[in-house]
Amino acid sequence: MSSVIDENKYYGGEQDVTDVVKVKLYPTNEQKCKINQNIGNRGFIWNKMLRKIKCEKVKPTMKNLNKILKELQIEYPFLKNSESSSRQQVFIDLIQAYNKHKKEGRGFPKFKTRKNSNSSFRIQANNNNIRLNERKNRIQVPTIGKIKFKTSKEHKQKIEESKINNITIKYENGIYYGIININTKHTPMKHHFEAIGIDIGIKRPLTCSDGLKIEELNLIKEEKNIKHYQREMSKKEPGSKHFLIAQKKYWKAINKKINKKNDYWHKITHDIVKNNQIIALERLNIKGWFKNNRWAPKLQRISLYEILRQLKYKSERNNRKIIQVGRFFPSSQKCSNCGYQYHNLKLGEEDWTCPECGKHHDRDLNASINIKNEGLRLITEKIIKIIPVGYCHGLRCAGIGSKILTFHSSKSMLINRESPTS
Repeated sequence: MSSVIDENKYYGGEQDVTDVVKVKLYPTNEQKCKINQNIGNRGFIWNKMLRKIKCEKVKPTMKNLNKILKELQIEYPFLKNSESSSRQQVFIDLIQAYNKHKKEGRGFPKFKTRKNSNSSFRIQANNNNIRLNERKNRIQVPTIGKIKFKTSKEHKQKIEESKINNITIKYENGIYYGIININTKHTPMKHHFEAIGIDIGIKRPLTCSDGLKIEELNLIKEEKNIKHYQREMSKKEPGSKHFLIAQKKYWKAINKKINKKNDYWHKITHDIVKNNQIIALERLNIKGWFKNNRWAPKLQRISLYEILRQLKYKSERNNRKIIQVGRFFPSSQKCSNCGYQYHNLKLGEEDWTCPECGKHHDRDLNASINIKNEGLRLITEKIIKIIPVGYCHGLRCAGIGSKILTFHSSKSMLINRESPTS
């Protein structure tokens, strides 16, 4: 995220942003066949191209894969039943997945299987081919037709007033969704003269420097239901009437768990971003944590990557500043009162008393306060490097004092909200 804060946008002006609206689709049986055909064709093209890359060592470039796509369309005429941009989107996604493997060290792209219950395809908008119809409860999609959908009035109005870039139709746990990518206007939240430090952990997901402790969401009931319906499905013949009934209940239990968790974290991250201008976080090796077999199941339930993703995109959209302190910063060992470092702190020790000043610390709360202080120190150092000497009197701003500073690193100058020329 860029550290440059635009003066006009910072005070609440509208911004052009790319947003996503997820709607629930209710296709007819004929439309379901067409959607499933598009999903199947996407998987077929993906597997053929991936086999060329893996076995025949074809270099995954736009030119090479586009050539393979043309050959496939001649050899397999049924592929032309899919919308043209959805076919082209396959090799764009494949190149992206391959580049992530090479540059970011992620896993090599995998072959698509029919067993995967979460499948999708994407269609690009062109010449108003994706639009809401006059009745406004149906969306026109190329090769499929007018699909009935349901969403809130606010989301429906947002789609109407925005430019549609593309739509991804997804089949997930027995439900069809339309994920509509749009260009829209967004008014940032009002700036709030507060800074916060957040300690991220496994036992307690988030501990904030203002004393707020956010516990893990209780999903015992939902997980119990999921296991129950899994056992019910295992006792029935796959594809039978009773198997399908149990499968629907299983999907319903999974969706309930996902929706409950998403709602919980969206509310918490919204509240944090709304009430704080500067958010200091740790730079953690979450990938390394997953290698611990005892921690992995709990990390899966907490969804730390999703929490961080929400904090980052919401902060960027609302002109908040996120700063991450170093991975090896001793946030738990350092006394937030006097600065003494307690080297003998053990992993399971939840509280400790500073031998220097006698202050008793809650481990996570102390860590969050240290993260906040370190984040503010890093911001102050950054401001000192980019501003002329004559402007240094304003350093109590930037979230440390009662004021907030905006700064432009490209111009190497500081803009004080109250006295820009002083």
